[in-house]
Amino acid sequence: MRTNFVKLVAIVVFSLFLIPAAHAALIEKDDSVFGADSITLDTDTGIEWLDVTLSTGNSRSYVNTQFGADGDFEGFRYATTEEALALWETVSLYSSDIYEVVEYWSGLVGATDYNSGYPEIIAMTGSGASVGAYLSYSNGVLGYNRTGALPTSYGSGFSHSTVGNWLVRTATVPIPGAVWLFGSGLLGLISIRRKNSRAA
Repeated sequence: MRTNFVKLVAIVVFSLFLIPAAHAALIEKDDSVFGADSITLDTDTGIEWLDVTLSTGNSRSYVNTQFGADGDFEGFRYATTEEALALWETVSLYSSDIYEVVEYWSGLVGATDYNSGYPEIIAMTGSGASVGAYLSYSNGVLGYNRTGALPTSYGSGFSHSTVGNWLVRTATVPIPGAVWLFGSGLLGLISIRRKNSRAA
C-alpha cells in the first residue's frame, strides 16, 4: 500500500512540471475612482498602471502632493524609469510592427496626443525622465523614431496638456485556480493515506 501511495505522489509532483507556467499579461481593469478601463494590471510584476491621460497637464510638484489621503492620486506613486521601460518591453512583445505596438499600448494606458492620426504617449517618471512613443520626421518620413526612453527630461514644475505622469500602485495578484485545485487534491490524498494507516 505504501508503494502505491509513493507512486501516486510522484506522479502528481511530476505532473506539476508538465503544467505550463503562467505568462505575464496586461489586463485592463475598472477603478472605483477613475472609471472603466482606467487601470492596466501587469500580472508579471503585480503593478497597476493608471492611464496616463488621467494625469496630463499636471506637474510633478503637484502630483507629488496628491498621493496621500484624499489626494487626487491617493494610493499611487510615481513609477521609476526602469518600471516604465519594463512596461514598454512587455508591450513591445505584442508585435514586430511598431505601429501595432504603439496602438496596443495607447489602448491600454491612453494616448496623450495624436499626430497625423497616430497615437503618441509621453509621460514623466518620478525622476522627470520621459518614457513613451512619439512620431517625428526622419528623411521626410513620419514614423515612431522615439520609443521607450525618450530624450526629454522635465523639471518638477513642468506641465503640459499632452504630457502625462506614469503612476502606479501595487496590486495583489490572485493565485491561479490550478494551484488551489492541486492543493485540495493533495490534502485529500494525505487524508486518505492517514485513514489507511490508521485502519492497518
